[in-house]
Amino acid sequence: MRHDDLRADRDELDHFPRPQKREKNLVLQIALGVFFGGLALWLVQLAATSLAAKFMLGTFTFGG
Repeated sequence: MRHDDLRADRDELDHFPRPQKREKNLVLQIALGVFFGGLALWLVQLAATSLAAKFMLGTFTFGG
């Protein structure tokens, strides 16, 4: 008894090509991550610089 007829035909997969959207989406996610990461670092640096300037000028008050 031969079992050759139990194998699936792989030729049918050629009719459904895979979409190539994932690579573009990954590049966009990385670009947005770099942009927003840089923006967050810039805001942290701005707040730290402002706080350091207030300490140096002596205008920082605790509790009001």
